[in-house]
Parts: sequence; C-alpha cells; structure tokens
Amino acid sequence: LCCMLWTQTLAVSFVSLVHVSSGMRTPTRSSTSAATLFTLRDLLHRIDNSAKRELTRDPRSDELYPNKKSRESFGHYVEVKPTPLPEPFLVASSPEMARTLELEPDECDKEPFVRFFSGDCDVVSADSEVRPWATPYAVSVFGQPIFAPDPFGRGNGYGDGRALSLGEVVTRSGERWELQLKGSGTTPFSRGGDGRAVIRSSIREFLVSEAMHALGVPTTRALSLVASSSERVRRMWYSADDRGRDHPPNTLISERCAITCRAAPSFIRVGQIELHARRLMRDPGPDEPTKQEARDQLEALVEHAISREFTGEIDSALALPEKLIKVISIFAERQALLTVSWIRVGYVQGNMNSDNCLLSGRTMDYGPFGFIEEYQPMWSPFTSDQERKFGFERQPMAAQVNVLSLAKALIQLLDDNDPDFEDTIERIQEAVQDGYSRRLEELRGEMRRSKLGLANWTVEAQSKIWPELSTLMSRSSVDYTIFFRQLATFSQSEISAAAGSGGEEAAAALFSRLEMSFYEAQKVEETRGEWLAWLRAYASLLSQDPRTEAERQQEMRMASPKYVPREWMLAQAYDAAEDGDFSVLQELMQLLSDPYAEQPELEAKYYRRTPAEALMKGGISYFS
Repeated sequence: LCCMLWTQTLAVSFVSLVHVSSGMRTPTRSSTSAATLFTLRDLLHRIDNSAKRELTRDPRSDELYPNKKSRESFGHYVEVKPTPLPEPFLVASSPEMARTLELEPDECDKEPFVRFFSGDCDVVSADSEVRPWATPYAVSVFGQPIFAPDPFGRGNGYGDGRALSLGEVVTRSGERWELQLKGSGTTPFSRGGDGRAVIRSSIREFLVSEAMHALGVPTTRALSLVASSSERVRRMWYSADDRGRDHPPNTLISERCAITCRAAPSFIRVGQIELHARRLMRDPGPDEPTKQEARDQLEALVEHAISREFTGEIDSALALPEKLIKVISIFAERQALLTVSWIRVGYVQGNMNSDNCLLSGRTMDYGPFGFIEEYQPMWSPFTSDQERKFGFERQPMAAQVNVLSLAKALIQLLDDNDPDFEDTIERIQEAVQDGYSRRLEELRGEMRRSKLGLANWTVEAQSKIWPELSTLMSRSSVDYTIFFRQLATFSQSEISAAAGSGGEEAAAALFSRLEMSFYEAQKVEETRGEWLAWLRAYASLLSQDPRTEAERQQEMRMASPKYVPREWMLAQAYDAAEDGDFSVLQELMQLLSDPYAEQPELEAKYYRRTPAEALMKGGISYFS
C-alpha cells in the first residue's frame, strides 16, 4: 500500500504530506489570482453535471417535482426545487474559494449571487436551467448498519435532508467542484424536519471548513453564507447557565435562517455505496430495483466515484475486482491521513458515521465537532457518544471501521465463482486491517515527531518520550494547542543547558515557557517534578538534532498551529451575528486564514485558554 501511493520518505514534514499525497489531492492555495476571473453567469455556463449524466435519476423525480415531501426514493439522486430564503443578504464569502472557482470575488456582493446562493434558482433562469438534486444514502454507526433513520423502514427514505447540489463547476485547469447548498428547504429525505439551517450552525461550518483548509487538513470548502432578514425557526438549545452534560438541549429559542454553500470535488459518501449494496443484498420489495438493476446501479456508482475521486490513481482498464481493491486501499490511506491530521490540530469530528464520511477523505458535515482545549485522550463534545467511540485519540480506529464498512459494501460486486475470489478477499482484508494499521503508525509517528521537533522518530521517542508526555498532559489539565505551540519556543541554548549540566534549574526555565498552557495551578504543582524530569529527557533528545534552531522551530510551528477555531470563539461570532454584528466573524476569518502566523495584534484576544465562563458551558464545551 505504501509503495503504491506514496513516494515521499518520512523525513518530509508531516504537514507537507497533506498537500503532496496523490491520494488526497487536497487543493492548495488558489493559483488563479493572476488569471482572468469570471462572473456568476460565466460560472453557470461552466456547469457540467457528470452525476446526472452517468447515474440513474429517481424514476418519479419528474412526476413528483418539486419533490419537497418525505417519500421513498430509488435511483442515485432526485431533483428538488430549493426553498429560497426570503429577503436574503450576504453574511460572508470566501474570496479564496471564489478564485479557486475562477469567480471574481466581487461577484459575491451582487444581488444575483446572493439570491442564487439563497436557493433562488429562478434568478438565473434566463441564462441557465439549474435543477438541484438531493442524494439518498444509508448509514452505519461504528460499523453497525442502521435502518432507524428511515421513516419507511426499508432504507429508501434517508439522505440529504436539507442539502441540495447546485451543480458541478469545471475550471479551466480541469478541476471539478460540486457546489451544495445546506439549509435550502425540505427534500424527500427531510423526515419531518423543516430543511433549514440557522445562522449559528452555518457560521460554524463556514468558518471552520475554511479554517481547516488553512490548517492543511483535508476538508470540504465554503464559498458563501447567506441569511434571511425575516425568516426564523425555533430550535432546542441550551440555556445561558446550563452546565449539565447529561441531558439534551432543553430551551426553545428563535434563530435566523441561513444557507451555506459548500464545495468539494464530490460529496460521494461511504453511505451512498452502502445504500446500493444493501439493495443488492436483499430481495427487492415493491417499487425497489430488481437484483440486476441494483447491481447495475451499485457498479455505476462505483465507476462514477472512481472517475470523480480516483482519477490518475486507478486505471479504468483494470478488471472490476482490481479496481475495488485499489479503491479500498486508497481510501484506507486517506482515512489514516485524515484522522492523523485531525489529531495534529486538535480536531474532534464528534460523529464519524458512514453517512458523513467522504470517499475523498475530506472532513465534511461540520456538526457536533470541536477543537480540544484541555487535553483528555478520549474527549468529545458530542453528548450522544457516551461511550466515546469517536473520542479524540480513538478517531483513527473509528476511521478504520468506516474503511471496513466500505469494503463490506464493495465486495457485493464480487463473483464468488471467480477463481481469484478468495485471493481478492484476502487482499481487501489486508488493506483494511494490516495495510491501514501500518500506514496509520507511520503517519502518526511522523506527526508526533514533527510536533516534538525531533530529527528522528527513535525507539526512545516512541516508547518513552511520547507516552510519558501523553500521561503527564492528561493529568495536568493542559491546553493542547498552546502547549505544543509553546514547545516550539525553546532555544538551542536552553535545550543544551537542560540536557547537560544545567540540571533542574535549566529544566525549570523550559517549564516556565509552558506554564501559560495549564488550567489548574494545583495540578501544576503536583506534577512539577515529573515535568522537569520529562523535560530533561526531552532536551537530551533535542540536543542531538543536527538542524539549526530556526529549522527545528519552523517545522514545529508548522505542525502546531497557534490559532484554532475554539468553540467559545465561534459562539462569540454567531451570537453577535444573530444581532446583526458581523465584525467578530470578519475578525475570525482574518485570524483563521493564517493560523500558523504569530499575529501579535490578536494574540491577547485569541491565544489563550478557555475563558472561565465558557468552561463546562452547554453549547460550548459540549452539545447534542
């Protein structure tokens, strides 16, 4: 697996791997700034919907259009008319994402853009007919197939409940970007919901998807955020003084409706593959596709996914079993890289079910996520995950379960009479189990090496330095982001002193650099002696590094961001925005566009531990 996908050695910085991996193809900073940029009208003319061309539409899509009511759907997609926001206004847009689409950023401020990305497709009807679509999919929770989300009991009524794909835009360089509205009204898969998103959740997704891109983490992107001046909905949320994690939100509040336009090369999920595999696995019921139709639809979806997300990595001339092996192997690589990237920046997805797991290996569907502040190995803000299946350090295991879910779905296409069947199954099993585990350990080791600033990931670093550090951090109430950023401030002379004759006094000087990351003074005193001993051992390893101080510190800073979108920061932005003040949002957009930079003018405000008033606060420290 490693030979097939990677040519880089582990001496390369972990952060750079995110951008150079052929498996990820994560877009880097836009290179179109000097090229001609276009209008919204031009963008619409560059729509080429390969999904509609290559896949099967729901057979009753035209008959039941606009398809706003809950029902079972068959085929790969169903066309749905969005419900436009009344009196829309632009809250924010991403100039970088606009340029990536070769769209002039100033276009985002114009009325046609605001109306179109608020769900009003009629505004462009003179230039282009846009018929958005919703996609059905299935779900497995930690590998367990679930049918409960479907109100009809057969798995045919679950899917995009408030999201619609507007179209696939193709740039001059051949990049394909699918644009999707989130919060654009009901679909056949809304299951009794209103299909709306609110400004709170929309600001979170808009800010964090763009922040994750700047952090170098594979992610879907955000183009725009539009809100309504008049439409509001009621949602359950937490009261201002709620400090109890053991219950769901219990206060009904009124919130402004909003729509985010998110972008990705595709939004093909593991759950989509699972849906069509499940149809193939069972006898068809009324209106369901026949066995042959189910097989054809599953195979068509797989071929479409290969063309969208595995171009250049899987030869179209290969036999189907070989293609499936490669899809699973590459997907395993992507999931390992994704979850290690999450851990590097302190991100917890919260919900890692197969229905929000993209074949591309990008982070998506920002819901019950959070950035870890006080380090706890199994921390998660998601109160529904009481077992912490998706806890911080456990995320790579959850990702491997999604690899297994994909593999179980894809093997339905194999012919068990094929003489190579057993060999194919063994190779798939190797990719899911041993291949994934090997690659995970390599990537995780490289990530830890770069965060510690070590020249090599030695046996001592693996077996002593890192395990002892993790234990100390979990016992000391330390801020994950600040701690690793401060670790990069150690000078060569300080390290040499702590590693040599300087002893405890020199180690104490290093420790003083870290003290701003601790939450509880008592725990600092209780563990101080252990920290000094660890720092001396760590300094001894660092002193063997042949690189210059500047080279080491630069690598450490690029592995450990100074700023991440902490939940209390996001809450400040969406609380202010609810009242019509978007200054906090704009400031955070600026801050998070360059999260590795020092930005001294914003340091006092945002390079800090969780404020006391936000600790254990409902909707900030945890949420359902």
